[in-house]
Amino acid sequence: MTELNSHIHHILTQGFTTVHNVLKADDLKFLRATMDDIYAAYDPERDGLRLPEGYNFSANTVDKHPFFHTLFLRSPVYDIMRHFLGEDCILSSLNSLEPLKDQGNQSLHRDTGTPPGEQVYSLNSLWVVDGMDRKNGATRVLPGSHLADIPAPEDEKDVIHLEVQPGTVVIINASLLHGASANHSGRRRRVLHGYFVRKGAQQQTDQKKYLSPKTKAILPPATRRVLALDD
Repeated sequence: MTELNSHIHHILTQGFTTVHNVLKADDLKFLRATMDDIYAAYDPERDGLRLPEGYNFSANTVDKHPFFHTLFLRSPVYDIMRHFLGEDCILSSLNSLEPLKDQGNQSLHRDTGTPPGEQVYSLNSLWVVDGMDRKNGATRVLPGSHLADIPAPEDEKDVIHLEVQPGTVVIINASLLHGASANHSGRRRRVLHGYFVRKGAQQQTDQKKYLSPKTKAILPPATRRVLALDD
């Protein structure tokens, strides 16, 4: 089984997969030097989403630096998205959510209103900058819960914490029950969220509205297509 087929199989059966070393050392160095400035400059009027309490947050992140213009097109992440969502799938949003100390605990939830089942309607990609573990707020998942409309369990005995190294990208079927954990250690846990949907679905961040003219003018054709700028 090829690496790509292995990721596809894991998403089909478990509802998620882990792709290692997508972000290289230079990428991580840039993101660690840049993300705090992006957090500090967040403006809900300009960026389109409200600031959640207890987090460092960015939205409309494609607009913040040319680095983000093609990040979400990297292989094999984009290949996996196209396999499930079609060659013409689009990026719904690129955000970053970092829980502050003792913040960030989420109940298990699904990111989509579409029913669980074999059909995949949307996928979220978590681009891990600092590494995640149980102490700093690792995302937890309930494997297989994307296949049936089951309620979130109270005991969470079958939940897995996604403890992964910096540079990893975790891809999650949006119908999978999942949620971040509290960051009890206070260590950094910066993660970018690249959310992909089928063409025609409403974007969480309307790129036509929120991207600046300056950014739109320099985007490569492949990026314009994925952002649905010319539809």
